[in-house]
Amino acid sequence: MARVACSTGFFGRSAAVYFPDSALFGALWVGPYLHGAGAGCFVAERDGEVVGYILGAPDHARYQRALTAVVARHLSTTVPTRATVRSVPYLLRAARYPSPHADWRAFPAHLHLNLLPAARGTGVGGRLLDAHLTALGGLGVPGVQLSTTTENDVALRLYRRAGFTELASRVTPLWTPWLGHPATHVLMGRRSPGRDRGPASPD
Repeated sequence: MARVACSTGFFGRSAAVYFPDSALFGALWVGPYLHGAGAGCFVAERDGEVVGYILGAPDHARYQRALTAVVARHLSTTVPTRATVRSVPYLLRAARYPSPHADWRAFPAHLHLNLLPAARGTGVGGRLLDAHLTALGGLGVPGVQLSTTTENDVALRLYRRAGFTELASRVTPLWTPWLGHPATHVLMGRRSPGRDRGPASPD
């Protein structure tokens, strides 16, 4: 899964352009879900190889605890490299320009869906998303949110078909050094069936 994350983490392309430390990238974007935070996590395989996955956490506080533990473990057991140093600019920019999020009480869950090129356009993404949402429903989660950008129009269409609606959007300079222009963050959310549809409060 870390390999898929690194291969697709820049709007479907390799994340190495802005985050060359692949080990740290995997620890940050995959590790928390496998070490205490995850629920409803599924992978897609082809010929025994993972070609996509969906990872998510049903509770934000649980995710934060798992992320802190994973980062501490990685930093205590891994020697920083030149790739680590070259990844710091993105981390600093991400802290300065965070993605919007909805009220965690109304939308406590979040998810990430990544597919290798070979798995795109095959219906795999929709099946992974359906399986994840079914698992969240079984846990009684009231709502799930995600953040993407208008650079990823295929993902936006997939989420809309699955019942996600746009909760907020804002232009961000986060990606400008690597895209060459600002991007628009899009916050999307989906309430569980039968839940009230009170207003979300994106920060």
